[in-house]
Parts: sequence; C-alpha cells; structure tokens
Amino acid sequence: MRCNPSYWLLGLVPIAALSWVAVQFQHEDIENDLARRTAEALKRAGLTWATPHVVGRDVVLTGKAPEERGPMLAAGYARNVWGVRVAYNRSGLIERVANYRWSAASDGSGRLRLTGDVPSEHARRSLLDTAKTAFPSATVTDGMRLARGSVDPDAWLAGAEFSLKTLSGLKRGEAELAALDLSMRGEAATSEAYRQARAALEKKRPARVGLAEERIALPMVRPYVWNARKGGDGFVIEGYAPGDDARDRLVARARSLFGKMSFSDRTDIADGAPDGWEKAVVIALEQLAQLKSGDVAFSGRDLTFSGEAADEQVAAAVRRSLKLDVPQNFKIVDRIRYPKPDLFPAGSGYVMGVVNTGTSVDVIGMTPSEAARAALVDAVKARFPARTVNDKTQVAPGAPEGWQQCVVAGLASLSRLTKGKSLLSDRKLELSGETDDYATSQSVPGDVKAAAGQTCETTVNVAFTGKMKTDLSWKATRAPNGMITLEGDAPDDPSRVHVIETAQQIYPGESITDQMKIVGAAPEPWLSATRVALGQLARLRRGDVSISAKDVMIEGAAESDRVANEIRSVLSTDLPPGYKARDAITVMTADEKAADSCQTLMRQTSAKGTINFERAKADLTADSTQTLRDLVEVANECPAFSIEIEGHTDAEGTDERNQRLSDRRARAVADFLIQNGVSALRLSTIGYGATRPIADNATEAGRAKNRRIEFNVKVN
Repeated sequence: MRCNPSYWLLGLVPIAALSWVAVQFQHEDIENDLARRTAEALKRAGLTWATPHVVGRDVVLTGKAPEERGPMLAAGYARNVWGVRVAYNRSGLIERVANYRWSAASDGSGRLRLTGDVPSEHARRSLLDTAKTAFPSATVTDGMRLARGSVDPDAWLAGAEFSLKTLSGLKRGEAELAALDLSMRGEAATSEAYRQARAALEKKRPARVGLAEERIALPMVRPYVWNARKGGDGFVIEGYAPGDDARDRLVARARSLFGKMSFSDRTDIADGAPDGWEKAVVIALEQLAQLKSGDVAFSGRDLTFSGEAADEQVAAAVRRSLKLDVPQNFKIVDRIRYPKPDLFPAGSGYVMGVVNTGTSVDVIGMTPSEAARAALVDAVKARFPARTVNDKTQVAPGAPEGWQQCVVAGLASLSRLTKGKSLLSDRKLELSGETDDYATSQSVPGDVKAAAGQTCETTVNVAFTGKMKTDLSWKATRAPNGMITLEGDAPDDPSRVHVIETAQQIYPGESITDQMKIVGAAPEPWLSATRVALGQLARLRRGDVSISAKDVMIEGAAESDRVANEIRSVLSTDLPPGYKARDAITVMTADEKAADSCQTLMRQTSAKGTINFERAKADLTADSTQTLRDLVEVANECPAFSIEIEGHTDAEGTDERNQRLSDRRARAVADFLIQNGVSALRLSTIGYGATRPIADNATEAGRAKNRRIEFNVKVN
C-alpha cells in the first residue's frame, strides 16, 4: 500500500487548529499565574510599590519606588520568577523633597486630617490603620503624598504612629514631624490626659525621634475656682492650679503656714488662671493664717475673704495687706469678723468717746452737763455732716480740767479718717483708725498732740490703707526772676523737707516756693534723683527739670555748649539705676546772656531795697524812692532790652480786687521809671493778683513776701 503525503498534510491542519485552541484557552491562566507569583515575590521582598503586568511570559513593572535602588531590585525579583521570560522595568522614583514634613490635626469635633509626606504606600496604609484605631469615631481625611527624603523609613513610621496615638489623648491638637523632629500642640481633655501626653513625649518617644516643641495646654476652666478653708484643727484646699509646679508650691506654702493642722489637698490642674493668680493665692493664704478661722474663695478675678480675727487690729492689718498686696485686677470682698472690745473697762475713770464706723458715728461715755452734751453732739454733727450721729452719752459730774480741749483735739482729726475712734479716759486721749490718704496718716499724730497741748497725754495709731505710689510726678522750675518753684508729688514729709533744704543749699539767697504734696511712696531712689536734677538745673540760667516715674526731662538755657554737654554727661552717669534722662537744652545767644545779666542786676537791686505801697492802694511809699531810682540806672544801662513789670498781691480780699490792685501797682512802678528817664517804649506791665504766691498766705510773714514787684528783662 502506498502512502500519500497529501493526506498527512491534510491531517496536520485539524491538529494545529486544536493546538491553537488549547493554547488560547490556557493563555489567560498562564498570565494570571505569572502575575500572581511575581506579585508574591515582590511582596516578600518588601517591594509592594511595584505592580507587575504580564503579557504572555513577559512581565512589565510599573509604579514609583521610594528609594533609588528599588526599580533595579524589583526587576531582579521579577526575572527570578519561574516561567518569566523577560522583565521590562518601566517603574520610576517618587518625588524627593528637601524638607520632609508630615502632620496630623484633630479639631475636636470628630475630624482628623493627615497631610504631608510619607515614604511609601505601606507607610500610608499603616498610618491610616493606626488613625482608625486611635480615633475610632473620627472621619479621617487622607491628604498625604508619597515623597522621598533623607529619613529612615522605619524610624519615621514609628514616630508618626506614636504621634497619632499621643494626639488621640488630646481634646484637640496637632502633631508634626519635620524629618524625625516631633512637635506636639493642643489642649488636653483632662488633667490626667495632660500628664499622660507629656510623660509619653518625654519618656516614650521612639528611638531617634526628637522633641522639637511641646505646647500642650491644660483643659480650660471657666470660672477658675480655688478655695481654702481653715477651721478647728483642719485645713482644706480645693479647686484648680495652673500646673503641677504651681500646685506643689502652693501646697508647700500652705503646709508651712498651717503645719500643725491636719491638711487635705483636693486640687487639680487646669488652664484659665487670671494674671497674678498665684501671687494673689499666696497672699490670701498668708492672711488666712492670721485669722482664728476663715475661708478664701477665688472665682475668676473675684476674691471673697471671710473669717474671724482675734481683734480689730488684726482685722485691719489683714484688710490692708489684701488691698495693697493682691494684684489690682482682682476684686476683693472681705467679711472679716472680730469681737468688739469693751471700750471703757471697769475702773477707767471719767470716760467719753467718739466712734466713726465708716457709715455712722456713735458718741458714748460721760459729759459733765446737758449743755456740754448738746454742744458735743452738735460739734460731732458739724464734723460728720453726711453721717448719722447716735448720742449714747450720759451726764455725770467729775470731768477733769481741760476735758473739752482734749475732746475737740481728738474729734478734729477723727473726722479726717475713713473710720476710727477717739477715746478719752481722764487725761489720756487715744485716737486710732485708718485712712487711704498717706499725708493724713503722717500728719494726724502731730496734729492731735499740738491741739491737745499739755492738757492731756495723747496716743495715736493711724493705719495707712491706701496704695503706695511708684510713679511719682515732680518738677522744679527756675524762673528768670530767680524764684525756684518745687511742685508735684513727694513720698513723705521728711522727703519734702529734705528736697526744700537741698534746694536752699544749691540756690542760696534765691526764693524757694514749695507746692509739693505728700502722696505716700518709698523715699529712695526718688530722693537721689531729685538731688541730681536740682544740681544740674542750677547750671542753667533758666529752665525746669521734671521726673515722671523714672523719666527725667531737663530743658532750659545754658550759657555755652560746654555747660550743656556737661549737664548731659552728669545726668547719664549720676542718676540712680533705672532712671533715663532726656533734654531740650539750648545755648544762649550773646543778646540773651546780656539780657540775663541785666535781669540779675534788676533782681538784686530790688531785693536789696524796698518797694512798698500804701495799704490796699497803688500809691508808692516814700521809702521806695531810692530803690526805684537805682532801678532807673540799671534799666538805662541795658537800653537794648525791654522790661516787663509784674505786680503780685497776697490772698486777702477778693480775686477781682487783687487782680486790679496788682495791675495798678505795676503801672505805678512803670510810671515812676518813665518819669525818671526810662523809655516808655521799653516798659510793659502785668498784674497776677494772688495767683503766684511765693510763701504761705496763712501767715503775716508769708503774705508780706507775696506782696511784691518783679522785673523780667527780655530780648526785643
């Protein structure tokens, strides 16, 4: 039998067709198998960023690698998969950033936002899983992007996951990683959460993660309350303190003040304390220790202080300390009680008293007659016109000699106090009380003693309850006529006297006018500053120097640049520490110096002689003639300058009358000068009445000094 080759060829066709069909049916399974095994190999190698695409037995890799050797490693692992013929690497690298930053922000309302750079998809997924676990009820927004940076991915991921877990303990906040430096900001939900977050940041941070910033706030409390209670043998504090350190300091201070009492601390920590809170609490504790029992209650800036003091003196001292030492932004309500003493114990003798409670006045004790009783009550009503006066006296014989003078001496000063009492027992007068006027607290003891004279023995105890000033305002003026005027605040009477004496030493022969008022302040370094200021003012021909708080300003005319510079140098080196000096010193021209010399001659001439007028008139007396003729000669020796003639009177009479009289007297002097050869064109007059005294109008000697004529020489 012969074989026909064409039949064989015809038989191969269906075989080929069947083979092609078989291959087509298995092709997809083969590609899927290669893709699966390649992906598993990449995953085992930690290269999950790479995605394999299989065509036949060829693998194409895509994706972005987080490190430069990543694409090469992925291609190598793909080629080693059994069945892969060729691996094509079409992957790239994720973007590189110079400042690698990542952050997580929780707004406290159930939203968490993740933003910034992450090193890989694996890190992204890990962070999202951690966020969902740490914030189970929050809506998480993913705003992260893949980026390369010079960070260790493992250390970085540990730091980011730690940040999320720590952030979950805050009410609201933000965590930020700058490379491997962590910053944490926010508000804790509770004091315990605050402590835990800070402890974690300090002690539990992952290795290599640094702490750049920690700004976690305690939970905010409104109103901010704190209380202390002293009673029996026990002492309790409760409420809030602005931190563990502040709480520990307050507890330590309380234990030192109340060490023998059983102690209970029920305070917690929270934010929201007003400015000066700790200082106010310490002062309140110190004053509470002075009471037998009591309570301190802070609510925001309101302080309520209540309790029982041993006596009135203790109560007054506590009130004064609270008022002066507690920061001024706190409003204080005090409810301090104390037992009322028996004003006149048995055996006190002939006694009477006037008690000013601050709202009413009680007149108590004995009076020698009904007439004396009525006169006393009327005198008290006159001294306290706005107060209710309660007459609790009784008529009794036996009043000591001078009784009335002593009563009046105590009553006169008692009316100047905020509250107090004046008690007379036989010939012993005791005055006590308080005032917020420092000058009054200083002057009352002397005033009482002077008013009582030798009639009775006086004891005075006046407490100053005001606030000592620290920003005194003071000024010294040197006028062209040689008069030195001191005005403004003085710390106390000894300081005022010292400044006057200093001015008299620096300006011998010149008239010193004191218009200072006592305000209550520390004498130093104010006294040292005024000494330097007065000394430098003396080097000016005219001008003034002022001190406001610790700012010194001097202005006026110096005779040369050298003098002006020397004044500036002294002020820059000799003033007490903390004081700063400014100046507006000008240098006199030749004409100004000449006018100043003429001014000095006019002043010296008038000071040596006499310029008098008939009483209450503008008629010059005969003894004024020689002085006025001497002034004519001086005026004519200075023909280039004009002269202003000032008239001054004392304070007797009405202001209108004094003004007219001073005008007429100045005009009378000008008329004499004109009649004796001084050009009328050079003269002008002005009357000041009693508005510019240089001495005390309460004395005859002072009034005589105030009745005067002064001359001012001016450059035309």
